[in-house]
Amino acid sequence: MEFLKAIIDAAVGFVRRNPLLCLLILFLAIAAPAVLKGIAVFVLYFILGMLLLGAVAVFMLRWRLRRLQREMEERFGPGAGASSERNAGEGEVRVYRTADAPRRRVADDVGDYVDFEETKTPEEPR
Repeated sequence: MEFLKAIIDAAVGFVRRNPLLCLLILFLAIAAPAVLKGIAVFVLYFILGMLLLGAVAVFMLRWRLRRLQREMEERFGPGAGASSERNAGEGEVRVYRTADAPRRRVADDVGDYVDFEETKTPEEPR
């Protein structure tokens, strides 16, 4: 019974918020039922078309993600990436050498050497 009451309350609220639209629908239902039927069929097909378009978009996205996953596995091997990081043992450290020491960008005769030593300054009371 509460379910029916909720439906009726929602319908009454819709009529209160949209009185002109409800009068137009009532007028079309009485004066030109074929036009009202045509509008209802259009709305139905529009909603079904949007649902179908959404389903196709979801399937296309899944297909694209699977294709990208296969490409990554071919390029980097199976299990590459974040999954291999998770499989590493706790406390295990891997160091990869990427290249030899880079060439110096600044010549040796550029600039002066400044000898310094760190000194601690007493902290000021707050």
